[in-house]
Formats: sequence, structure tokens, C-alpha cells
Amino acid sequence: MNFRYTLRQLRKSPAFTLTAVLTLTIGIGTTTAIFSLVDAVLLRPLAFPEPDRLLWLTQQDHSVPGVVSESASYPDYFDWRAQNHSFTGLASYAGGGVTFQQDGESQRLDAQIVSSNFFQVLGVAPVLGRDFRSEDEHSGNRTVMLSYALWQSAFGSPKQIAGRSITIDDHSYTVAGVMPKGFRFPVDGTGAAIWLSLGTAATGTSPATSQRGNDQLEVIGRLKPGVTPQRARADLDIVAARIAREYPDTNKWYTTVLASTLLDHLVGDTRPALRLLFGAVVLVLLLACVNVAGLLLARGSRRTAELALRSAIGASRSEVLGLLLAEPLILSFCSGITGVLLASLLVKTLVHLAPLDIPRMDQVSLNGTVLLFAIAVSVVTGLLFGLLPAWRTSKAAPSRALREAARSLSSGRHEHRLHSALVIAQTTIGLVLLVGSGLLIRSFFHVLRVDPGFDPRNVFTARIRVPSDRYSHDQHFQFYEQLLQKLAAIPGVKSASAGWPLPLSNSHATVSFEIAGRPVLPGDRPSESLSVVMPGYFETLRIQLLSGRNFTDQDGLQGSPVAIVNQAFARKYFPNESAIGQHIQPGLGDDSKFDHSSREIVGVVGDIRRAGLTTDPDPEYYLPLAQALISEPYLTIRTSGDPSSLESAVRAAVNQIDNGAPVYQTRTLAEYLTRSEGQPRFETLLLTCFAGVALLLDAIGLYGLLSYIVVQRTFELGLRMAIGAQREDVLRMILYRGLKLAGLGILAGFAASTLLTGLLTHMLYRVKPLDPVTFCAVGLVLVAVSALASLPPAWRASRLDPMTTLRDQ
Repeated sequence: MNFRYTLRQLRKSPAFTLTAVLTLTIGIGTTTAIFSLVDAVLLRPLAFPEPDRLLWLTQQDHSVPGVVSESASYPDYFDWRAQNHSFTGLASYAGGGVTFQQDGESQRLDAQIVSSNFFQVLGVAPVLGRDFRSEDEHSGNRTVMLSYALWQSAFGSPKQIAGRSITIDDHSYTVAGVMPKGFRFPVDGTGAAIWLSLGTAATGTSPATSQRGNDQLEVIGRLKPGVTPQRARADLDIVAARIAREYPDTNKWYTTVLASTLLDHLVGDTRPALRLLFGAVVLVLLLACVNVAGLLLARGSRRTAELALRSAIGASRSEVLGLLLAEPLILSFCSGITGVLLASLLVKTLVHLAPLDIPRMDQVSLNGTVLLFAIAVSVVTGLLFGLLPAWRTSKAAPSRALREAARSLSSGRHEHRLHSALVIAQTTIGLVLLVGSGLLIRSFFHVLRVDPGFDPRNVFTARIRVPSDRYSHDQHFQFYEQLLQKLAAIPGVKSASAGWPLPLSNSHATVSFEIAGRPVLPGDRPSESLSVVMPGYFETLRIQLLSGRNFTDQDGLQGSPVAIVNQAFARKYFPNESAIGQHIQPGLGDDSKFDHSSREIVGVVGDIRRAGLTTDPDPEYYLPLAQALISEPYLTIRTSGDPSSLESAVRAAVNQIDNGAPVYQTRTLAEYLTRSEGQPRFETLLLTCFAGVALLLDAIGLYGLLSYIVVQRTFELGLRMAIGAQREDVLRMILYRGLKLAGLGILAGFAASTLLTGLLTHMLYRVKPLDPVTFCAVGLVLVAVSALASLPPAWRASRLDPMTTLRDQ
């Protein structure tokens, strides 16, 4: 009965109904969309049995301040696996790429070299064939596990795939089995297409499995029942300390182990940002509720006579309260439906705009959990914005309500105070969001102005999978020399070179070294970032040469060992002398593999932002590719036109030399720069949108309140003007009321922002949480918007005709 009556009443007030539904739709829709992101990234468990028992393990490097993790070497992993008492199994994996060769064609695949118990630790078994066995870790045993997608696309889904021989990197591998459909590891990104047995890393005269100090492994473990992560970490600390005592040359600084759940490791630094965005969107929802509560309160005051009459003829307070609650519940139900539709559109937009480094974004969807959340939000929202106005209106005494309704006078100061409190709350919430948005905008502008130390414009990059077993060291280098000559001859190419790692590519290598004349124990050798480049690299990327010279063709296979350092390296290790002419001896950290050749520093170049625009440059040294060969360097080609148009020409040039060498990761250098800006841009955009919505709702709320006050005080305003008040006086009075409320809200918002902006500290760059420029600018914006929102009601009040008003009242 109440619901049918309420529906009729809402149809009679289309402006109110539409305003309330649109306001709540924005709040519910944005909240649901952000929750779908939070659910997919933070809340949804990994698709493994008992995922909370899966830990990611790494060493802590005590040679540097802070908590810095370092990968493990194979010998370290073998010791951890054999000597721990807390895990049912420890498994290792190391990422990379392989060349898959079939029917005369070559294809580069993302691959992982994994231990034999890798899939057992994850708790996932192959759907075809067998799992890896312990003998697959022995030298010469080349066994692979296929992903379900590769089994379908490359082989046509044969049931008898196990035992078949396939060619990878010019070697024959035996297929052990096929993993289930949907299985993905690593779980961020698209995962690997193929997994190689550990026997792949155990081959050769100096296999990686025997190199302690060659830290390249990621390690995961499954806890035994009843064992806590803290106990497991303490157990591994004992093992790590024992290894450090036995092998001080390589493990002196690795006496403890860091442990976190696999999900926490995957989520990483995105957790605080997503929590903050969810908190911001909840404020938007709360603001929408406050806005609609104000509308309902004003609407309820206009129904005073009707409700008083109902009470006078016998309706109980609970019946009146039920009638009043029916309206917000119907509004919240309708808004919930439209909010879900809005959320479905916003989710697609979020996935499109989100940076690539946010894990599991491809899993964001309006699933059952998100829809239940939307239903719960709709119900709670209806009660939240409806309960206060309903309770307030139902409290009115029938006799007083009928007298006031008959006189059409103001409903009283207490009701105006309640309306005013709602407007102040709106302004407070809006200012908090505006301050947060303003801080992120200023921070992002600082990020955009950062000099990366190189020029990313018009540079094309790519990588080539050159089979290492097919090419000797000299032939490998000669391949790139020949390729660069062909690339330099392409019309429009200004220069071409190669190097590794590429700035902002998430590639990184830290290698120990000695400075000639400063002998230290092997375990005390300093370590810094290492890059391996070809001649022309610094010129192609336009990295500034500060002193000395760049690498040339003379620094080739037969040239004297040389090195170039960056400014940070020179400042740290040669603070009071020139770095030119000094000598360093780089190595892998393992004394048996240490490069004892003395390399002369022939140049000092400018610092570059390698890890990210907001990360200070690290000390770094460069070696010529010919003298320190590393596989699959990045091609860097500077052009006079659109760099992306070079892809086909690069592939053709590579095929002329070796048509079995796949070309991959073809991107412009500007794309890497854009990706490094992705997360701050995403956070800034979302919070700015929320702040814009808050500003709009603030203006609507203040406009609605003042319009309501003008209507309620029509008789008073007419009387004032009849006894001599000027129109300017009425205009100033209403404007003053609006600006006074806005001012109180701004003051409260400043106080709240002072407490809350500290949560943004980790997201800000060169901006303090209490930045005075941001606070002042936001305050002025809110004052201006409040004045604009107050002006129309104030103008209408000043245009009242006193005689007509008094006669009507």
C-alpha cells in the first residue's frame, strides 16, 4: 500500500525523482566499479588450493639501508629446500624467453625454468601427461610442460601429446604434459606459454645451477599445516645464516629471508593506492547520500500537513515512519539498478585506462560478489539517506505541524539548522576530495616535468631472440654489428645501436666490482647497476657525455677493456678526483667467475631515470657489448619520422641475416615513458573525477538548501521588503547565508584534510601533503562555486514583489 502510494507521489514530482536517482546512481555506480577493481586485485584469492599457505621468499640484502630484497641463486635454493622444516615443498622459477621452432617457422615464447616440484607446490596437476620428476632436474634432461593455449594453437589439441619431441632453441625437448585450461603462472600478465625443467639450467661446463652468487631465482613455498609465516621465516633465517657463514664471499649480506603471501607479493605497491581510491569513492557515495537526505528533508517539510493529518486521524508514528522510508527505499532500488548499469560502463573504462603494471586487471568484472556488494550498498544507502529525514519528519507534533502548515511559515530554526549541517557536511567531504585531487595533480605535473636523462622521442626499440647455442660469442656480436649496419641504411634512420637494460623497461642487473687500488674481501665488494651497450648507444638515446669519450668501434672484441660510468657513480666512488683513467674490475660476485681484467674508465655520462621517473638515478657503469656479451639486448633506433613505422623494416633486416631469430617487444621508447607515468596518471584521473563529482554535488546541495530557505521564508522576506528592506539587502542576506555555510564547511574540510592527506604521502612526488598552494587554491574554488550556487536563489529572493507575496501568504 505504502509503496504504491509512494510510487504515485514520485511520479508527480519528476524533477525531484530524477535528481535523487541520478545523484544516487553516480554514487552507487562509481563505488561498485571501484569495488570490482578492488575485488579482482586485492580480495579475490589466487586460483590455487589453499592460496594463503603459498609464500613468496627472497633474501634481504643487508649491505644497503632499508628492506631490499634480492633473488636467490640455485645453490642457495637447493640449501633452503633441503634444510627447512616448515614447508611441504619449496619451488623455484626463473623467467625468460625461448625460441619455439616448428615447420620451419620460429616463434618467441614466454617461458619459465622451474624446479621439478613446482606444480606440486602450487597444488595444480597437468590435465594430460605427467608432472615433472626429480630426474628432470639433472643435466641433459630437457623436458617441457605446455600451457593449454599453446597445446591448442600450436599442436591442434592432440590427446597423445605427452612424450612427443619438440624443438626449442635448436634443442630437442620432450613434452611431459599439458597444464589445465586457465592455469597461469606467473599470475600477473598473461603467464608463461611453456615451462622448462630445471635440467635446462644444469647443462654446460659452468651451469647456472652451480653458480652461488648468480642470483636470478624466484622462490615460492607451501607451508605445512599449522606453521605460520613468521615461524617459517625464522626457520629459513637459520638456514640463510648458516649459508652466509659457509660462503661469505657471496652470501655475507644475506643472513635473513623475507616472506610474504604470494598474493601480497603480486599486489605489491598497488594495495595502498587502491585502498585510497576506494576510500575516496565511498566519500562520493556518502556525499550523494547527504545530498539526497537534504532533498528528502525539504520534501518532507512540504508534506507536513499531510503527515500531521494522517497522525491526527489515527496513524501511528511507526506507520508514518514506514510511509516516509518507502520513498528512499524505492529511490535506492531504482538507483541500484541504474548504478549497476553505470558500473558496467565504468568497469570497461577502468580496464582500458588502467596501467599495465596493475596485476589481474583482466579479471575485473561485475561478478556475483560485486553484484551482491551493489545490492548491499543500495540497501544501506537507502537507509542511510532516508532514516534521518524520515525520523525528523515523523517526530513533528500533529497540532503544531497543522498550525505551521496553515500559516505557510518557516518550519523552524531547528529544521534550518539540520539542513545547514547537511550542507556543511557536503562541503567538508567535497573539500577533502578536492584537496586530495589537487595534491595528485600537482604531483603529476612535477612527474611530467622530470628530465629522464634521455630523449624518448622518435626512438623505436625491439628485441631479438638469437639462439645462443647456434652462435658463438664472437658470432653473436657480429650478428648485431651486421644488423645495425643494415638498420642504419634504412631511409629516415638517424642512428641505430643496442643495449641492455633499456630505461624504464623493468629490466635490471646489479653486479659487484672492485676499484683498482682499493682491495676488499670478496663479500665486501660494492655492487651497482650494470648496463651493456654497443657504440652509438649514448648518441642514439641522447644521453649526455659529461667528460671523456663514448664507446667506439675500437672497443670491440680485440679492444682494451674499458668502461663508462654515470655521474652518480663518479660522485659516489671518486668524489674528490676525476673518474677518467680510473680502473674497475666487474664480476658476477662468485670469485671463481670474477673478471680480473682491469677496465679503464674512459667516459662519464649523465644520469638517467632507469627504474621510473620518480626514482632517483642509481650509480651505474656501462661495458661494451663486445667485451661483456649479454643475450637479447634492446635495439634502439632513432628516426626522423614516426618510429612505429619501422617495425616491418626491422623484421625484414633480421630475416636477411637469420630468419629463425624472432623479433619481439617492438615498441617506441615513448611508450615505455608513458607506461612509467601510467599509475600516477590513473590515480590522478580517478581522484580528479571523484572530486569533480563532489564539487557538482556540493553546488547542487547548496543551491537546493537556499532555494528551500527562500520558499520557506517567503512571507518573512516579503515582510522585510514591505517595511523598507532593499532588494540588495535581501540579495546580500541570502548570499551571506550560502557563503557562511560554505565557509564553515571549508574550515571543517581543511581540518579533516590535514589529518587525512598523510595517506597520500607515498603517492606524491615533490609535493608535501600539507601543500599551502593546493589548500588555498581548493578553498578559493569552493568559495567561487558556492557563490555561483547561491546566486540564483538569492536573485529570486530579491525579485519578490512584497505586496503580492503578503497577499498570497
